[in-house]
Amino acid sequence: MNTNALIAAARFHALAGTAAANGGFWVSAGGGTANVVAGEIARATGAAFDEALHALDVTGGEDWYSDLAYAQPWGWNDMDAAETARWDARIIAKAACRPVRVSA
Repeated sequence: MNTNALIAAARFHALAGTAAANGGFWVSAGGGTANVVAGEIARATGAAFDEALHALDVTGGEDWYSDLAYAQPWGWNDMDAAETARWDARIIAKAACRPVRVSA
């Protein structure tokens, strides 16, 4: 497991919780948001996409994605309400990856 991916994933979960409590961000019902976040983590850390997605599962727990969706200040998959979101999952993921390099 890529240590940098684990660190970034753990940081994403912490930042995402704060973002959800402070204006929220769109979480796709189909899992697309998880793919966007994993892609950003993979790009920033050099981990494979599947490894980054696994790091999100390991650090976020079994139901992290649905927990993330329900933490938003609107109903699940409510596109109209989500348009008022203050944050974007890609921005949160990028913030979670800076700086993330550690010695192995």
